[in-house]
Amino acid sequence: MNHLRTESVEFSSEGFKLQGILTFVDSPNQFGVVILHPHPLLGGDMDNHVVRSLERVFLEENFSTLRFDFRGASTSPQGYSGVKGAVTDTLSAIKYMLTSTNISEIGIVGYSFGASTAIRAALLNPPRFLVALSASIDLILERGFDAGQLSNIKCPILMFHGDSDRMISPNDLSMLGEMLRLEEKDTVLLEREGHFYQRSLPTVSDTLRIFLANL
Repeated sequence: MNHLRTESVEFSSEGFKLQGILTFVDSPNQFGVVILHPHPLLGGDMDNHVVRSLERVFLEENFSTLRFDFRGASTSPQGYSGVKGAVTDTLSAIKYMLTSTNISEIGIVGYSFGASTAIRAALLNPPRFLVALSASIDLILERGFDAGQLSNIKCPILMFHGDSDRMISPNDLSMLGEMLRLEEKDTVLLEREGHFYQRSLPTVSDTLRIFLANL
């Protein structure tokens, strides 16, 4: 891994001051990734163990990373406004990363609520790639969102879901795969895994490394 430089950052999103951690890799590839956490009203934040695990993989693959707290998380407890607000926060994070570094291409990665947000954000600001762990159709379709728009996302996509997830149905993986017009290899159903990724993070990491190598 190349030399890393980590700093605490703050950026604005619709008047909210959001806190984040930017880790910059001294690498010529100038690729970055924004990593999105689970539901802020259910204890989700940028220090979530899945978020940190994903961050580690990207840093080892020489991607600079930005993880941050959505509005509604403990560092910015006011202003939660569903996936719509989280999408705005994500777009603000992408803008911050592009304007504060020499990074030229950014991927979006999310887990749970963050995965649903990542998919919606990818429509508004097409990323270099999209990775979603345990995305929820119900959250994506929040406030009457038109699912037909999802087929407009054209970047490389990789999705994961546990087959024993009791919080978000594993059926959401195949349904979203159809909506996004993905090939079978792009959707990974993890055996004996629930919503909290207590078994499968090594598998996720290995699969993600192969995905990144093939970009």
